Amino acid sequence: MNSSAKSHEDGKDKRASLLQINLMPKEFQNPPVDYTKNYNHFSGARFIIECGIKLKASVLTTATAATYYHKFFTVATLEEYDPYLIGSTCIYLASKVEDDDIKIRDIINVGISNVRRGDAPLSLDPYFSLRDSLIQAELLLMRVLGFKMRVELPHKFILHYLLSLKEWLGEETFKNIPIVHMAWTITQDIYHSPIVLKHSPQLLAVTVLNIVIQVYGIVVPGDDELSDRSWFTVLQPDCTTQAVWNLTSKILLMYQEEEDLVLSIIT
Repeated sequence: MNSSAKSHEDGKDKRASLLQINLMPKEFQNPPVDYTKNYNHFSGARFIIECGIKLKASVLTTATAATYYHKFFTVATLEEYDPYLIGSTCIYLASKVEDDDIKIRDIINVGISNVRRGDAPLSLDPYFSLRDSLIQAELLLMRVLGFKMRVELPHKFILHYLLSLKEWLGEETFKNIPIVHMAWTITQDIYHSPIVLKHSPQLLAVTVLNIVIQVYGIVVPGDDELSDRSWFTVLQPDCTTQAVWNLTSKILLMYQEEEDLVLSIIT
């Protein structure tokens, strides 16, 4: 079996796994995490995403914050720095860079309520102590980032590729299948993992959209994976079929990490 055929067969297995992961009933998605019992990079990124949703941050702010987080922990360790303080700091800095009007007070209060679910709000002394810690951590974060705060995200590429796919697939397909919604959901999910640092935004965008296409069994006109002539090679020639399916495998492994999270017990 040649490499293209093998990629095609591997794609069938990955497609089945993605169908199970991404199309679960809504009540089973995004259960509350007990952050006091999870101390790893996946839960740290999950903390940022949950805070971003509750703060009504833009998707760009949340993605930028998660990127900062993963970059910071390429040179730091969890033994040295608290992931939730760093996560809150990443949101604060990203909100400034993306011109997202989020107050530091709200970031602290939402962050604390996520970590200590059900506890009373902070009194003044602990609040100001935590505020000072966050501001000091912001200076450290900027130094670690080399003061390069602008991040190239896959979002603009997804929008561009979606427009092309809409022309190829037709308005009716986009109306009947939640392609856009699923694409943004998976885009948010990939920021749980440092894979966002290791691949170009173009490859991330193409892979996200290809996952959606595979999950829903959509046939793109002229698509031929066996001959390595996929729809995305037309839009982005350096995004080969092998590269897309390799990244798909990494995303599947990322979803499996979620199964190891300790969840909060809701009473």
